[in-house]
Amino acid sequence: MIDDTDLKIIELLEENGRYNYVAIAEKLGLVEGTIRKRVNRLIESDVIKIAATPDPRKLGLNIIAIMGLQVQVSAVQHVAQLLKEKPNIQWLGFVTGRFDLMTIVIARSTEELSRFIEHEIASIPSIIRTETFVNLTIIKGLFAHLSPLIRKIRKYETEKTVTRKKRSKRT
Repeated sequence: MIDDTDLKIIELLEENGRYNYVAIAEKLGLVEGTIRKRVNRLIESDVIKIAATPDPRKLGLNIIAIMGLQVQVSAVQHVAQLLKEKPNIQWLGFVTGRFDLMTIVIARSTEELSRFIEHEIASIPSIIRTETFVNLTIIKGLFAHLSPLIRKIRKYETEKTVTRKKRSKRT
């Protein structure tokens, strides 16, 4: 069970994930060993993860778009499985309302976003309709795990290029 002390520790780590146990202990008036044990318990029980949160634009990921997808009801789970494997998709959720799935798509450019929609999204026949909203400015919110995303995009592009080259050699 999470108590008030755990919540205060979490709040401090959200403020600065680099706070060491001594700094947290001083701020909360506790001993370092207590903080270490509590942080370790919070991590081991998957209540928190301590990670760097990079700025997508400073990593060359300049386009952040929110996409709503209407999907044939019988295919929602199948489409979700296909979409979750796409490297440009940062977040995917099953939602209520006029869309069945919502996703956050990250790309390096509008051209890359356009290719993603045209080649990756449009190739899934069970998707009935999409609506894409390109984000202009992040006012509040965080992105995590962007370095694996960049690696996946690069790997995916390399695999696509190799596949295209193999096809062109055959013809």
